[in-house]
Amino acid sequence: MDETVAEFIRRTILKIPMNEMMTILKVWDFLSENQLQTINFRQRKECLVQDLVGLCEEKCASIDDAALLDIICKF
Repeated sequence: MDETVAEFIRRTILKIPMNEMMTILKVWDFLSENQLQTINFRQRKECLVQDLVGLCEEKCASIDDAALLDIICKF
């Protein structure tokens, strides 16, 4: 995953309200349930975003994956 995609995902996730985070990530369906369970959603948002971007990097997220997350966030 290139740096542009990582930054786009980071900025998109930062826009998501914490109370909607898990719902939106499940609708996005890019990360598995097991991957989402490894994330501590009670930590500071910046740390949470770093963890989520790291998981996206491991799965080699594309610009299309990032764009889909952005579209989901706008609804």
